Amino acid sequence: MTPITSNSIFNQVTGKDISLQTENAGYFVIALSLLALVTGLLAGAYPAFYISSFDPVQVLKGKFSLSSTSGWLRKCLVVFQFIIAITLVCGVIVINRQLAYMQEKDLGFDATAKIVVPLRTEDAGAHYATLRDELVRTASITAVSAADYVPGSPIYSDARLYMEGKTIEDAVTIAYNSVDVGYIEQLGIKIIAGRSFTDNRAMEGGRKLILNRTAAKSYDMDPHEIIGKRILYENNREGKMEFEVIGVMDDYHQVSPKEEIQATCFEMRKSVNDYGVMLVTVNTTDFKESVSTIEAIWKKNIDSTPFEYSFLNEDVQKQYEEDQKVSHIVTSFTIIAMLISCLGLYGLSTFMAERRFKEIGVRKVLGASAGQITALMSTEFIKLVLIAIVMAVPIAWYSANAWLMGFAYRISVEPSVFVYAASAAFIIALASVSFESIRAASSNPVKSLRSE
Repeated sequence: MTPITSNSIFNQVTGKDISLQTENAGYFVIALSLLALVTGLLAGAYPAFYISSFDPVQVLKGKFSLSSTSGWLRKCLVVFQFIIAITLVCGVIVINRQLAYMQEKDLGFDATAKIVVPLRTEDAGAHYATLRDELVRTASITAVSAADYVPGSPIYSDARLYMEGKTIEDAVTIAYNSVDVGYIEQLGIKIIAGRSFTDNRAMEGGRKLILNRTAAKSYDMDPHEIIGKRILYENNREGKMEFEVIGVMDDYHQVSPKEEIQATCFEMRKSVNDYGVMLVTVNTTDFKESVSTIEAIWKKNIDSTPFEYSFLNEDVQKQYEEDQKVSHIVTSFTIIAMLISCLGLYGLSTFMAERRFKEIGVRKVLGASAGQITALMSTEFIKLVLIAIVMAVPIAWYSANAWLMGFAYRISVEPSVFVYAASAAFIIALASVSFESIRAASSNPVKSLRSE
């Protein structure tokens, strides 16, 4: 199989889809900011317009009273606030669980103690064999290989391949990655059928393929059954090219679990100095010394290209940065929503306590205890929270599942998510109203009945 060039048989994908992820994250932040702004304007507009409608003469004479409609509106606003807060709490739990699931999931390869060194220029690529041979002779380096695409970055090359005896109409799109000998073993990817590449480049280079399990399945074949089969590719420029399947590797995640594992094949290049990235496995005892060793050997052989490196496990973790930002944003909005809900509930409890001041006094005179009065007042607010929970659960369930649809490998939304969110709402509600309820229940009934 020919190397990838501008005239390659493989389709090259642009990086537009990567930039779209960043743009989507920006739109999400803008949308939440606009939502917060609109909510704040509406929250401030209602009391402003309502208070401005009061008759100042009636207020100054002490004859002003609130209508029952305003009481219902306050309760509706409190319920609405708690619906938002409970939905956001569910969202935080689901997002954090999904992130934990992705980070703990077995990706099918070992990223530990792997250093990625880009071979960006022609001069750097031409010195790969020299770098590899010198590096493996040092004590701090345990293995060196190369590839066009290492895990953590998408494979941007693919080919339409079909089995011998079939036609181009039966071709399957396979992602294509050129790797050096030892690359599969270095990453700990399992060979489940056949064999891996040997160091006989004359025999292996250009015409031998190792497929992943998904690629074998796409041809409706068992991994052991497809070994030795011929796979064909054809185009107008080069005609038909024939490849032999020598092995099948287990599936691994080239990119994050957000995406389906795609049908993939590995091929070893005919030329050893024709790869895009060098992968170095180092001793875990002293990473700083290992990096210094690699840099010294690089500068000794290559003076036209600056030395760059990154750690493979960090590159893999960068794939989750966008979702982690979403988690932080939603968590921040959840805290704000909870604080607003607390203030709304506290304000409503204060308002209700003032309106029922004389009623509380009568109840105390008739023998009601402070605990009974506190329970009586708290029950009314708990009912509001219960209404909010009933309305928030379906909204949260739908929103969580809609968000999770963006992940090929995802968790399920368990009932415990709603139990935790409801418990948090109850605790916050009780904390918000208990102070004012206890204060009203502990007040002297003589003061409330003095004007009677």
